[in-house]
Amino acid sequence: MSTHQTIVVELGCSRIKVGFAGEPKPRRVLNSGDDGDLGIDDGMCTSSFTWNRNHFYTYLSSSSNPITGASDNAYSKAISSYEWEKTLYPLFSFIVTSILFIQRPSRHRILVLLNDIFPPRYLREALLRVLLDYLNLGSVLLVNGGAFGSMQYLLEGMNLSSNPSMTQQPKASLLVDIGTNEARVAVSVPGSPFLVETYQVIPAGYMTFLHQVLSLYQEASEKWTTDATLEDVNAIVKAWMSAPKTDTSITAATTTISVELPTKIKQSNELSESSTTSSTIQVLIQPLLEAFRQVYLDYTQSTSLVYAILNSALASPIDFRKVALQNIILIGGGSVALRSFGNGMKVELESAIKAACGVSVGDETQAMEEEKKDDGMEISPIARGRFQSLKAAVGRNNGQDGGVQIKYPDPFAADSAHWVGASVMGKLRLSNEDWVSASARGERLQR
Repeated sequence: MSTHQTIVVELGCSRIKVGFAGEPKPRRVLNSGDDGDLGIDDGMCTSSFTWNRNHFYTYLSSSSNPITGASDNAYSKAISSYEWEKTLYPLFSFIVTSILFIQRPSRHRILVLLNDIFPPRYLREALLRVLLDYLNLGSVLLVNGGAFGSMQYLLEGMNLSSNPSMTQQPKASLLVDIGTNEARVAVSVPGSPFLVETYQVIPAGYMTFLHQVLSLYQEASEKWTTDATLEDVNAIVKAWMSAPKTDTSITAATTTISVELPTKIKQSNELSESSTTSSTIQVLIQPLLEAFRQVYLDYTQSTSLVYAILNSALASPIDFRKVALQNIILIGGGSVALRSFGNGMKVELESAIKAACGVSVGDETQAMEEEKKDDGMEISPIARGRFQSLKAAVGRNNGQDGGVQIKYPDPFAADSAHWVGASVMGKLRLSNEDWVSASARGERLQR
């Protein structure tokens, strides 16, 4: 079996990455549309099949929509193993036959990367039945936890130390995976995917951020929000990140940027040529900055990313905390989309972490605290003291090495690092006991 090629598939919320183990990047990335649907036609079904990212995500996570907070009975209803088979078979049949052009599936094994740590039993049963019984693949390895199940194989070959002369892998790293709907945080140590007690999941994905931005603009009674979409909000975020940041007053409440909204473009195209309607508008940036602070930087909110990072560090053994905070790795599509936001995602998070631990309070943090006080939301002593025990781990003494350090997994792309780690994992000669074959599965069912 070790001489056969290993297929690597990552089942994400908005993207499905497909390729072979040992390759540096996926051969194909299947992207869902704005409505969350991905059209699949394996050439054998009477009609094309739709893979819905919201269905898959919500089903694995909770009974409420993580973005809006509303209950969604259509997606949260528990379904049987048979119903999952009807969902999974066209997808994997399409992958095997139309993407990878595999003629003899029995000579291949497949590694499937699942984001959820504890996927439902009937999902696992459906995956094994589809891959082993229906598609006749040689063996299957289901890896739970997404990036936290595969990144350890990538980290072992990376030099994460700030000192180039040090080639030894740090004894702990703190992985921050910002996805489409969620952000996941956990401390990883050599020889183990992650420490379970440090695992944190929060609604701080990129789509959550876009929804928060739109909500704040609507609260500000902006006229353009009447028929605005998330595509418009995404255009505003991109316009802000591409705007020059040379002006020190760029964060002032009156600062605006010029944005061409996709919805306005569509409306102007539908109007007659004599119309003078412009698709370009001036947008205040203050709601955008406030949404970023609320979702990612506000350590007083348990749903923020900074809170999850520090809470994960506190949950780790005390001798791992300092080194974990010195090796924070940003991965996931959300971290790529927001990489150049403001002063940069890394700088913004580092400053917020230091402020939360009482290391240093810059002008922007002081302004934020004064604004909260003016609004009657003064930061409580409990919130101020929650992460003070990490002050020594976050601060630097006399300019020496140390302190909080946030990095991207360069030279690997942050949004494909999960898959690359699984690619390395699938290439290694893992024990046959880890893989499930049709014969071994049959013996287990007979017991």
